[in-house]
Amino acid sequence: MKRETHHISVEECEMDIVGHKIFVRLKDIPMYISKKTKDSIRNRYSHSIEVGLSTEYILNHVSRELGDGIDLNFFKIAKIVGFLHDIGHTAFSHDGEVILDRMLQEASSSLSKPIRFNANLNNFRRIQKYGFYDNLPEDVRHYAYASLLKRASELDEYPEYMYLKKYLDNAIAMEEEYLASKNIHIKNTVNKTILCQAMDIADENRYRVTDIIDSLNIYSKEKLQEILLRSISSEIRVKDVRKLVHLKTLEIPGYEKVHYDKIKIKDLLIALLKLSSNAKTEFQNTMNSISMAFNRNLKLTKEAKLVPVNEELELLRREFNKIAAKYIWGSKKVNNIKKPFNHYFITVADYFINKDFEIDLIDSHTYKQALMALDVADMKEETYTKERLSLLRNFLGGLTNLKIIELYKKIQLLNFEAKLGYKLENAEKLIEKNSVMTLEKKLEKYSSRLKRKL
Repeated sequence: MKRETHHISVEECEMDIVGHKIFVRLKDIPMYISKKTKDSIRNRYSHSIEVGLSTEYILNHVSRELGDGIDLNFFKIAKIVGFLHDIGHTAFSHDGEVILDRMLQEASSSLSKPIRFNANLNNFRRIQKYGFYDNLPEDVRHYAYASLLKRASELDEYPEYMYLKKYLDNAIAMEEEYLASKNIHIKNTVNKTILCQAMDIADENRYRVTDIIDSLNIYSKEKLQEILLRSISSEIRVKDVRKLVHLKTLEIPGYEKVHYDKIKIKDLLIALLKLSSNAKTEFQNTMNSISMAFNRNLKLTKEAKLVPVNEELELLRREFNKIAAKYIWGSKKVNNIKKPFNHYFITVADYFINKDFEIDLIDSHTYKQALMALDVADMKEETYTKERLSLLRNFLGGLTNLKIIELYKKIQLLNFEAKLGYKLENAEKLIEKNSVMTLEKKLEKYSSRLKRKL
């Protein structure tokens, strides 16, 4: 394994990523939509930064547990792998991914192999297109690609990425070889690199706590107290968490006679939500500390698997997951909030995939030119359909929430003008100055006035 000095190229890679427009666009993809603010406390950008830092944190901790002189982050790329784990997301995150994948499959059902959209595998296309890893040495670059491959089985649906399987095999062998040189012998049965596992766990752990923190943008403090009370059975106490991470001592009303370390985490969280001031801030800070404790509650097995050490802490983590599934991203309340936004995505995707769309609505010169060239190319119908859908997949897969909403308004206006039989003079101003709801109301009034005139 090559071990040449490459720290400068890795640091340059980190800086290039965090300031790149394609990475910064993740700021316009909120984690979920709030009924109150139509936004989220966190977005894909902040989440990706958190995951990058947490991935490095996990590897450093597990390395120390394995012994002196061991560094599982031997290429120093844990952060950049975490940073880019969501770079392939489209607008409205997982909802947009599901919608786009379903619509592409339906549109390509006549092809020998359907066109799919998978955000995890779209990571690789975007990393290659924008050269995020180009300045890394080849072995480091291949290891970075392999460590973003969460599910190798998905490669069967995306034959263009089958070369990643070889990268993965080599990366796993590299980790085994490195640890063997340190007299630690493992045999990977997970089919993921240790770095990939750390990134995946870091991703999960940030979700587990930030979903619940962000739920205060939807539920009241009192409602969240009820949810935690009925949902958490873990008996883990403050002292067990404080063995792993710093947890600030707080004055908790009702627990004056109880030693702080003996308070159950469940009771602490509920008590924090009852504070008369700074309740949300203290709750958020404590939840973030718990997330870091989750990151430190890991060890490496001989099968090269990262597994929890403290089962009560792991139970708490699983219960956080159930809370999120039931009351956050899986709840009727949140689904009702997201419903109109999903409608925007469906409308836009349907317009481009299934309709004779207005080419000027594609503001990317690259995609516009490629689609126009495709229309005059001499090729078989199946090849044309495959190429067209692939281009549209890549275009739609790179959009943000704001762009989908802008396109939705433009499509609504085009449909209205088609009924009128002429173009409106103030079309651009209508789109820029009005929300979707306001625009639709104005078009409805305009339509009503025209009907009365007729």
